[in-house]
Amino acid sequence: MDNGASSYLRFLNGDQNGYVEIIREYSNRFILFIDTIVDDIHLAEEIADDVFLKLYTDKPDYKETYSFKTWLYAIGRNTALDYLRKIKRHRYSPIEHSFYISDETDLESDFIVGEQNRLIHQCIKALNKEYADVLFLIYFEELSNTETAKVIGKSSRQVAQLLYSAKKALREEMERRTEL
Repeated sequence: MDNGASSYLRFLNGDQNGYVEIIREYSNRFILFIDTIVDDIHLAEEIADDVFLKLYTDKPDYKETYSFKTWLYAIGRNTALDYLRKIKRHRYSPIEHSFYISDETDLESDFIVGEQNRLIHQCIKALNKEYADVLFLIYFEELSNTETAKVIGKSSRQVAQLLYSAKKALREEMERRTEL
């Protein structure tokens, strides 16, 4: 698949299978990306559902200036940030204080295989949000610095600087956790 663009264009032309392909291809990792922003996997699932629903109902224009993945992740990031602003404005309790009872499978545990990968993911989540976003987009989603810059609204140079600082912070966090 060419980064989802052909599936989305087929969907816009009436082929429902194109929409199904997008969800199959992107939903799990997309949810994990949103989780790095909102720090709540259940909320991340809801926001991802909202984004996919927005694609289905609003059918926003996709311009091939960016890759489909970059375009989709930018929409997801903006939706998550809008949601966080709305929560802050309404003075709800912080997301991390929310309590969920669920019999659902843990998406993160299913997706990330092996103890070392779980440690890396936990360490990334412990970093500040900008660092976590940059690391996730570049290493898990394999976006280029330029694509990452477009998703997070920074210049390529700023992304390179963030990436350098994020890798240093990740290394320090991993060393701290392995010493325990």
